[in-house]
Amino acid sequence: MITPLDAKFAPATRLLWHAGVTGALNQIAAAGFQAAEIWASHLTETRVKAKIVHQHAQELGLTLSLHAPSYDLNPLSSNPEIRSLSRRLVLDSLETAAQLQAKTVVVHPGALSSTTDDSHEYWQRLEEFAVQLDARAALLGLHVAIEAMEKKKLQFITHIESLERLAQLLDAIDAKNVGICLDVAHAGTLGDPLEFLARVPRVIHAHLSDTSEEKTHALLGEGRLDLAKIIPILLGKIPATGLIAIEGRLASDEPRAIAVAAAYLQGF
Repeated sequence: MITPLDAKFAPATRLLWHAGVTGALNQIAAAGFQAAEIWASHLTETRVKAKIVHQHAQELGLTLSLHAPSYDLNPLSSNPEIRSLSRRLVLDSLETAAQLQAKTVVVHPGALSSTTDDSHEYWQRLEEFAVQLDARAALLGLHVAIEAMEKKKLQFITHIESLERLAQLLDAIDAKNVGICLDVAHAGTLGDPLEFLARVPRVIHAHLSDTSEEKTHALLGEGRLDLAKIIPILLGKIPATGLIAIEGRLASDEPRAIAVAAAYLQGF
């Protein structure tokens, strides 16, 4: 008999992309997990309805979160048409989350359009976007977690100082339903994730994977992070409405990623 893992651990369905959404949920539950993070793009590609997925998750005893669409989108773009379309698709995904009865939706914050751009304008756009997210989330009874990104060209919501500023922005607009998603591997590309955990406020959800010089997202225990110290702090920091979504590599590791994660997390 498989021992159930902590209820906050939630493998992302993208780890089992070729299995489809419901197939991924079957394997996640079979490995002893009690939650899962569904990728909106996974739903779109497999053309499965959110209400069907919700019913299936209920039957498996899985709590859900949703990762909003992010590929090729930029809700802060300097191009107003791209900005408008990106925001609409992300905001529409909150409706999908409501159909899934997911507690939290993870949203990428957007990025600069060019290295020569003034980030001040992007902070203004991020404030506008956060107001929209908070209003929609409040209407639907959800929480939105804006994800801390990795050290990468054009990303600016990355290091501790930018996340502290994001938290101040959310305080300033009195956002009741928006917080921060701390991605441990992303933090590891910039510094010590333990320092991020100690300093970054308003963390309501997390992404967990290892990281190495070769891969930003490595399977648990196959990178250089001190996960034995990080994971207990995460478990204590994430509120009941949030989850710790397990990420890692894609198709090349199916289905090993779930087995590796389940084995690694047994002791927590």
